[in-house]
Amino acid sequence: MNALQIMIAVWTFLVVGFIALMIYRGHLTQHETDQLFLNEESGPSSVHQEHDEIVRRVNFIQPICKGVGGVAVLMTLLIVGVYIVQELPNMHF
Repeated sequence: MNALQIMIAVWTFLVVGFIALMIYRGHLTQHETDQLFLNEESGPSSVHQEHDEIVRRVNFIQPICKGVGGVAVLMTLLIVGVYIVQELPNMHF
């Protein structure tokens, strides 16, 4: 295996992980409610607690999504650059 094949394998792993994270985040935000809780006298309701838990999870996973997505973009650029460098000597102008 040459370096390009290894980079493509790592890139595939990163892209699949990024897609899985995006699907998970979308699933979480699908259950998020857009409500304003005004009555807090009787204590926080179960809907309010569930909403806070969803927001906490989304806020936790957001930097991970950005990081994995950024690394996938950088790997894409690196793979394209390595491919061009490898194929440049074979091109006849």
